[in-house]
Formats: sequence, structure tokens, C-alpha cells
Amino acid sequence: MNCCFIVPHYDHAGQFGRMLPSLLAQGIPVIVVDDHSPAPALAILEQQVLDVRLDITVIRHTKNCGKGAAVQSGLKAALQAGYTHAVQVDADGQHNLGDVERLLAEAEAYPAAIICGEPQFDRSAPSLRYYARYITLALSWVESLSTQIRDAMCGFRVYPLTLIVPLCEKAHMGNRMDFDPEILVRAAWRGIELRFVPVNVVYPEDGRSHFRYLRDNILISWMHARLIVGLLLRLPVLLTRIWQKP
Repeated sequence: MNCCFIVPHYDHAGQFGRMLPSLLAQGIPVIVVDDHSPAPALAILEQQVLDVRLDITVIRHTKNCGKGAAVQSGLKAALQAGYTHAVQVDADGQHNLGDVERLLAEAEAYPAAIICGEPQFDRSAPSLRYYARYITLALSWVESLSTQIRDAMCGFRVYPLTLIVPLCEKAHMGNRMDFDPEILVRAAWRGIELRFVPVNVVYPEDGRSHFRYLRDNILISWMHARLIVGLLLRLPVLLTRIWQKP
């Protein structure tokens, strides 16, 4: 397994700088996809990368496209660079990089599966976002006709690139916060195995979230509408697959 990190980044220079030592300690190459951060944040990011002088590649979008678009750009770049798997980790410091070893061990055992972090929240989690994610989870069960998805929103995952990049290119996935749940539902439709590993998630006191409640909830609602239509179109195939399971 030839693996790299993919870090979608937008104006998170401070948080990224604090997580960078732990990231580099994993001994895995890093691809940072900057989603057109403001010039001051980009300058800090470039200096951070220059200072460590290690295996970090920075890709920059010419306009702000969204977190999902940044992840997809990273996945394509990783596949083109010859990697087989990519670990998606957010730049805002919410993910505990001490969990990477367990995610990669699961990926080694199940190389054709998406290995998903199943978040274990502490008291720092905002209650509104904590409970809202269960609405998306319930809808993902309906859309995938299964309960195999145990968390749809956590962006701490290991992707098998040869399976996921073609799926992204064909499906025209959502480009913002709607990407994380949509890719799991569409992977389930394709019969790609999803496996979940408990991971610790925190919301740092000085953390910055770019989740926009109105815009992103509209996009997520539209995503669910599209997936329901997609479910209806695929219903005979999905039901046949369920009936044929031993």
C-alpha cells in the first residue's frame, strides 16, 4: 500500500501549523490542496511548507470551489502521482492524528474498502451540529438501503484511489460539505465496502469552521434530493443485491 495524506485547506494556516508536526511524524507524504485562501493565509502556508523542507506538495485552486472540490483535486493528484490510497484529514485540527495508525491498519487488511473514521465526540462538540449529523445519517441509510454507514460527515478517511477517483469523475459529486456524505452513499451503490474505525474528534477553542449553516444545509438538502432520485433509479439493482446476500 502506497499512501499519502490529503489535506483540504482554506484559511486554516494557524490550525494547520499546529498540526503539521504530528502530520509529518506519520512519515507519509502530504498533499495540501489550498482552496484559494486569502493571500496572507497562503503566504503563511507556503512558509510553513518551506520551513519543514519535507515531502509536502501544495496544490492551489484558482478560485474557491469548496472542501469537497479540494478533496477531489487531492484524490486525482494522488492517483496520478502513483499512490494507491489517500488519508483525508481536515486542516482545522479536529482530527486526532494518533488514530491514523489504526485507520491504515484497517486499510491494509481491507485495501478495497473505504476506511471511515467514526467520531467519538467530547464536550467541545456544538450540540446543533452534533444532532444535525444524525439527520444526514438517517437519510443516508434510506438512500443506501442499508445501515452500514455509521457516520456520514466525518472527513477522516482512507480512500482506495483506483476505485474512488473514477467514481468521483463519473458522478459529479458535490463540491462543498455535501461531498463527505455523498461519496459514501454512491460508494455503497457501487458495492464498495465501507468500514468504520472509532476516532477522537475535538472542536478546538480557537478553531475556525467554514461550515455555513444556510448555504451548506441547502446544499446538503439538495444532495439528499438528488440521492433519493438516484436511489429510485437504482432500486431494482439494489434490491436484487440485497435479496442475493446469503
